[in-house]
Amino acid sequence: MIRELSPGVDLHIDGAIATITLNIPERHNSLDNDNLSQFLAHLDTVDQDSSVRVLIITGNGEKTFCAGAALNQLGSGNFDGDRFTQVPDKISAMKIPTICAFNGSAYGGGTEIGVACDFRIGMTTMRLFVPPARIGLCYPVNGIERYVNTLGLPTAKRLLVASEDFRGPELKEIGYLTHLVEPSELEEATQKLAQRMAGYAPLAMNAMKQICNQVADGSFVREEAQKLAEVCTASDDLKEGFAASAEKRAPAFKGK
Repeated sequence: MIRELSPGVDLHIDGAIATITLNIPERHNSLDNDNLSQFLAHLDTVDQDSSVRVLIITGNGEKTFCAGAALNQLGSGNFDGDRFTQVPDKISAMKIPTICAFNGSAYGGGTEIGVACDFRIGMTTMRLFVPPARIGLCYPVNGIERYVNTLGLPTAKRLLVASEDFRGPELKEIGYLTHLVEPSELEEATQKLAQRMAGYAPLAMNAMKQICNQVADGSFVREEAQKLAEVCTASDDLKEGFAASAEKRAPAFKGK
C-alpha cells in the first residue's frame, strides 16, 4: 500500500528509520519559506526522537530531487536565504547517519542538501549543477565551506566556480555520490543501507561520524575525540555486541 504524503515537506517515522520527503513535484521540489520552516521542524523532531537511528532525505516525483529555492519568492525578494542555509547546517549537525536518496536531478541549494548528508545515493539518469556563477551571484559562504570540506577543493571549484553540468556516472567519479544505482534500484538500495545502519550500535556510529567530521572541517582535537571513543568502550552496547557475536545472534543495541 502506497502511503499518502503530506503536502510540502513530509515526515514519516517507521521504527528506527525516519524519512523526510520533499513533496512539491509540480515545482520541482523547490523550497519556499513555508517549506523551509516545515523542513527545519521535521529535523528538530527527528533530532529529539531517541528511537530514530537513521534519517533518509528524498523527493517525490520522477524528475527532480530539489531545485533549490522557489523562484517566485527568490525573484520577488521575499525569500529568506538565511532560513535556507539553516537546513543543510542542521542536517550536517545531526548525530545520526543521514542518507540523501536522489529520486531525480538536483540544482542550486538542492545540491547542498545532498552534500550535508553522510551518504548520497544517486541514479545513473540524474543531472546536477550549481548555477550562481551563471547569474552573477556568490554562493553562501558557509555553503562554499561545506562543499570544500566534503568534496575537496578541485571538485568544489568545478561545481561552484566553473558551474559544470554533471550526470550520474560523473557524480560518482568526482566523489559527489557515494552510491550510484539504476532508477529501479534506488528505493531498495536506500532501504538496505538504512536498515543495515539502524541495526548498528548508535554510540559507535555517532562517535565515528563526529570524529570524521571534525577531521574534515579542521576542528579535530585528539583528546576530545578520545573521550568519544572511550564512551563506546565503556558502553553496554559493546558488551551486547560481544555477547551477540559469541551467541551468534543479532545484537539488540540500546545506545547506552
